[in-house]
Amino acid sequence: MMAFSALVVVFVFVLVLRPWLRAFLHGAPVSIIHIVAMRLRGNSRWLLIDCYIALRRVDLVVTIGDVENAYVDGRKRVLTSDDLAELVRKRAKTR
Repeated sequence: MMAFSALVVVFVFVLVLRPWLRAFLHGAPVSIIHIVAMRLRGNSRWLLIDCYIALRRVDLVVTIGDVENAYVDGRKRVLTSDDLAELVRKRAKTR
């Protein structure tokens, strides 16, 4: 039973808390619920969070939802977080 509990803790840490901690430490906090939802929707958490961090560093006011929407809309064209950041910037200019 103890091994199972340890396995669950490791699983939760790897899948949820690592991306959350990365975003939090870079000044781009994302809710844990949003990270779980990204995983359930099959979106790349790491790609989205890396893009979100990059956009926040250049003071572009976007939400993680904006980043995820741009990813879903342009999934075929997005290979890196820079590609995704460019899509988000274009969408932010049209608003």
